[in-house]
Amino acid sequence: MNENAVKNRRILIRDIEDGRIIADTKILWFDSLANSVHISADSLRERKYYNISAYIFAEDGLYEFCGTIRGVLVDNEIEVFLGKSKEKEDRAKTRYPVAIEGGIVGIFFGEKKVMLRKPMQMQTINMSAGGVLMKADCGCFHIGDRFTLRLKVEEGELELDCSVVRIQNETMLTEEYGCRIFGIWIERTNE
Repeated sequence: MNENAVKNRRILIRDIEDGRIIADTKILWFDSLANSVHISADSLRERKYYNISAYIFAEDGLYEFCGTIRGVLVDNEIEVFLGKSKEKEDRAKTRYPVAIEGGIVGIFFGEKKVMLRKPMQMQTINMSAGGVLMKADCGCFHIGDRFTLRLKVEEGELELDCSVVRIQNETMLTEEYGCRIFGIWIERTNE
């Protein structure tokens, strides 16, 4: 990662302890020696020590880091120490924030789909042409699990066959599941 790839790019910073977003701002500059970025001091309400996860929306992808903010103010800037990168994700497909409640209606065992009597509740966070990020109870899925997700949309019901490719914790009770979509069907309601 270099300064040209991240300068003036969006950074989303989350407090690891309570999961809340503490800053959603732009990067002023990148310090490669310290592996840190500088943001405007006005971006933070409280200037204190934080253990953070930082998401940088760079030119070539999304970078996730676990680091710290020490709360030191220099020239009206706060330094965000990035630590080690956890993952780099291809951002070729645009994601759209979409909060739709729905349910898991089927689970795949090999190539056989078993329909559930009662859907498992979940909520979407965002979607792209090839994937969906959703929030559900902890421990619902493991990487590689496949399922059918049913969402109610204006046109009717949308069914997505999905495969879990990423799991990230949000709280002790829920997890976010990043899923690849491998099949889509829409059942239109009669007008």
